[in-house]
Amino acid sequence: MSDFGPTEQRLRRIEARMPSFPFASMQLVRMTYHLQKTLRDTTNAVLKKYDLADTSYMVLAILYGSADETSTATELSEACHEKPANLTRVCDELAERGLIERTPKPGDRRAVMISLNKHGRRLIEQALPEVSARVMSAYADFTQVELLQMAELNARVLRNLASQA
Repeated sequence: MSDFGPTEQRLRRIEARMPSFPFASMQLVRMTYHLQKTLRDTTNAVLKKYDLADTSYMVLAILYGSADETSTATELSEACHEKPANLTRVCDELAERGLIERTPKPGDRRAVMISLNKHGRRLIEQALPEVSARVMSAYADFTQVELLQMAELNARVLRNLASQA
């Protein structure tokens, strides 16, 4: 288990040296990074037995949740929050394993459509429930109301960041 205490201590030292330091906001920023890393490590531990890593799992899960289990490479890159070059590498690996298929987009041969095939569907249907159960344990003692509040607050942060872009 990952301990946030040392990070909080460093932030307190910065606050002591720089009184205008926005401790509460920066604590949330660092906690968000810490949480994301811990959740990714948790996910990867489960995915190891499926010979998947977090990004390849995300590609399969996003395709599984897409209309017709298909997406353009650009949409997939945006949904995964991955750079196109990294997404290409991940999709190369998934295609090599026979889990996805690539085809030209009808009417635009420059665009590539990425589709989940029956092998990829079978794999994500095995991995998804196990990954979900493991990750959801992080939220086990939250009420539905608290989860909705947390989602609303996170959505506000995302809107604030989007308005600055």
